[in-house]
Parts: sequence; structure tokens; C-alpha cells
Amino acid sequence: MRIALRISYLGRRFSGSQQQPDTRTVEGVLIETCLRLGLFEDFRSAGFVSAGRTDAGVSARKQMVAFTTPYPERAVSSLNRMLPYDCQATGWAEVPDDFNPRYQAKSRTYRYLFPEEGLDLQLMEEAASRFVGLHDFRRIARVEEGRDPMRRILSAGIFRDEDLIVFEVSGESFLWNMVRGMATLLCAAGAGVIPPERISTLLTEEGDRIPAAPPDPLVLWDVDCGLTFNPLMRSEKADQLLRNEADRLRIGEKMVGWLGGDRRDLFWNEEIHDELGHLL
Repeated sequence: MRIALRISYLGRRFSGSQQQPDTRTVEGVLIETCLRLGLFEDFRSAGFVSAGRTDAGVSARKQMVAFTTPYPERAVSSLNRMLPYDCQATGWAEVPDDFNPRYQAKSRTYRYLFPEEGLDLQLMEEAASRFVGLHDFRRIARVEEGRDPMRRILSAGIFRDEDLIVFEVSGESFLWNMVRGMATLLCAAGAGVIPPERISTLLTEEGDRIPAAPPDPLVLWDVDCGLTFNPLMRSEKADQLLRNEADRLRIGEKMVGWLGGDRRDLFWNEEIHDELGHLL
């Protein structure tokens, strides 16, 4: 049976999603665990494939992988108990033998998180709207030789979530580092370095590639292949370790505040102006 798995992972301890030798990656962890469970003998013959790749440090809420196995029941019942806490399957579906999530995804959605300090939400909303439609994104992405730099963005918006600003963007497909490049421009617009309308001209002008924003705040939010997934529960151990991770982050934020990190708005604006002013 060929099955698709919906995967969530914290990107902090992964060197990206794509399999690499002697490096901890999401695909590497998944394939190693499948081999240990005897779900297949070779990932190539099993047709193991991901919906797309994410950079080192990038997390995912709904990444998707697919493979063929003679033991689907074992995959469903045992995979999460064997996977590490920072990479777990949250759903599964039986799919046709030729199913490939990379080519059959109708859309992909990403979210990027910004600290609210020093950024204007309204300016960022106006700036985000400039990405919608068909554009040449080579100025803000790494474009492999021979690859089409044109991409169609279906929606792009900004909203506030407690003390964070969230950028959500959906598209048919994305170039390497493209969403992080968008985040750089949104950050510049929100900080007043550029007016929102400047984004439209930046995408059409010749010039140096605009640097990508840091990877840690980026989440692959969803991959839509039109599937209905059967839910999978995380292991109890994974749940506990994730709670421990959340506690460490809350404690770390409090300690940084005590040590003088409560004026992030000043540093944020200075950094944006210094790093991006000459490019934009």
C-alpha cells in the first residue's frame, strides 16, 4: 500500500528537511525509522518522497511524505513511538500507487513570525498584498539554473497573534528562500525603511539579491493535496518533551528580559536600517 503521512517537526535541531549524508535531517530521521521498523528495505524502491524541502532551522506543521510499504498497519501503529519528539506524524491516508506530494500539491502555505516591537502592522498588510499574483521572484530567492523564477501567489496577509505579527502566504509553489525573502521586505516596510509600494518595483528591478530573513521564525503551515487524513496521536514521550521545550523557551524569554532585553524595538529598527537600507 502507498501511504501519505502528514508530518510536523521543530526545525531547530535539523539541518533542513532534505536527506544529506552524515547530517541530521527530517527525511533522514524518517527514512532511518522506517528502515528500523522494516517498512521498506530501500527508500528509493519504496518511492519515498516529500512534498518539498525546508531549510535548516525551518519548522513544519503539515509537511507531507509518501512511500509504499507492505506493512501499513505497522507504520500507523508504531512510527510515532520510534520517531524523536521533534518529528512526529499527525495523520495518514491511503493514496494511489503513483501519488507524489511534490507534484500533486495544489498549494502550499507558510507562516513567518515577527516580534511586534518597532513594526507597523498596517504598513506590513499593505506590503504583503503586493506579493499576490504572478511575479518574477528571482530578486528575493535562490533560483537554480534553468528554473523558472515566476511564481503565482494565491493569498498573502498579516495578522496579530498576542505580541507577535504573523505573515501568512499561500502559493502554488515557492522558490528556495522565497518566503524568507518576502519576510525581509515586509520587515523593511513595517520598520519604515521602504514604503509598501516599493515592493512592486523591487521585484521588477535588476539588482543584487535581497538577503533572506532568519529561518527559525518560518513554519511550513500546510500542504494541500486534497487528501483527508486519519489522525495520528503523538507518543506520550514526545508530548512531554515538547512541553519541556515550551517551558525552556518561556523561561529563556523571561531571563533575557531580566538581563536587559526588553527594548527589542530599538535594536530591531537599527538592524533593519543598517542591513537593508543600501539595498532597498
